[in-house]
Amino acid sequence: MQRNRWIRPLGWLAAGILCVATARSSFANDLNWKLSTALDYESGKFGIDTRSSSLYIPVTLKRYWGDWNASLTLPYLSQSSNGQVTNVGGRSARTGRGPSSTVTTTHSGLGDAVVRGGYALLREDPKPFDLSLTEKIKLPTADKDKGLGTGKFDEGLGLEFGKRIGPGWTLLADLYYTIIGDPPGTDLKNQVAVDFGFSYPLQKDLTLTVLFEASNALVSGEPAPRDLRGILDYKLGERIGLFGGGLVGLSHGSPDYGFNLGGSCRF
Repeated sequence: MQRNRWIRPLGWLAAGILCVATARSSFANDLNWKLSTALDYESGKFGIDTRSSSLYIPVTLKRYWGDWNASLTLPYLSQSSNGQVTNVGGRSARTGRGPSSTVTTTHSGLGDAVVRGGYALLREDPKPFDLSLTEKIKLPTADKDKGLGTGKFDEGLGLEFGKRIGPGWTLLADLYYTIIGDPPGTDLKNQVAVDFGFSYPLQKDLTLTVLFEASNALVSGEPAPRDLRGILDYKLGERIGLFGGGLVGLSHGSPDYGFNLGGSCRF
């Protein structure tokens, strides 16, 4: 019943994004649409005795026009957990506390849809650096009874910073604040998340990005997530891109490890 309730609003939302993009088409150049997908796998104990794992496969349609962009992400999710770890906005996080069960169950289905918008506040050349403002809304389309989501809306704002600091080297730093919806019987903390690192072209069409990521825990008193992520991006011409990478957890609040593979197409 919950999924059926969200089919019509999602249709309206997708139609709204399409109408906005079409209305602004006079400002567009070629290749202003981007379709991407990935396979993201994460596994960890999150400070408890039972291991949890997730397979997250998002499909994202993104539209660019001028300094603006908007996207809609619809994911497939398979989550194995003892009930204390839930997917929140595409990442596994501990949302329960107290004694943990040794029984792990696996559920699969539609994850939470995410609507995202962005605006480029500054662009380097002739500005001193790149700075973008982003906003996102997580729609509770996942089945909370199966542990695939919290069943609540999340809303967030962020700033994304980039600065070229030498031949090929780009310094990256992001800051996000997200209002987390509380499921019945829980008190999840709003989340402040930061990441910083660099990108560097290893070859003409191959770029390495390394990021340190950190945020506060959603449950008071639990370990805060900390991890290190590496990503390789490879361009197959102007339209096609491939990427892959890995994640290593640096605290009990993060997955122990993870990897992702994906690709994108501009049209």
